[in-house]
Amino acid sequence: MTSQHDRLVTVTTAADELEGELIVSLLKEHGIRATTTGGLTAQFRAEAPGVVEVLVMQDQLAAASAIITEQNG
Repeated sequence: MTSQHDRLVTVTTAADELEGELIVSLLKEHGIRATTTGGLTAQFRAEAPGVVEVLVMQDQLAAASAIITEQNG
């Protein structure tokens, strides 16, 4: 059984895979494990373009959000 702390949650979204990976790198520099999802669908520019989600563990969500907010100034 997975606890709430072991769950992946979306901390932010990115316009494309490159932006998503930059955010993941930033978070990893601060000791936060992160990954992206949706990179392949974000490449399509059809009627419903995809989005890249940056995911972190539930228990690291607040710290990750603070880092992203600080970086965006």
